[in-house]
Amino acid sequence: MSVCQFLSKALREEKGMPDIGVCIWRPDRSVEFCGVTTVEEFLSRSENCSGEWFIDGGWGGPPGPIKVIWLDGNWVSKGFQGV
Repeated sequence: MSVCQFLSKALREEKGMPDIGVCIWRPDRSVEFCGVTTVEEFLSRSENCSGEWFIDGGWGGPPGPIKVIWLDGNWVSKGFQGV
């Protein structure tokens, strides 16, 4: 089972904008990533399996980034977080 099993298929497969990719960052901006990979590939890396992340696939503007949290060994979406 994937640690992303509770995320929607669309979110798991999100790759962001061509040539830019997806942007993923910690709430305090201590870690920021922008690159061409799927959200699932990024979140499944052991070094990323903790805490909270914000995800922006490049759609920009409202409804803003999606927040995911690490809960009991799986990623759970907390939905869009506004702009």
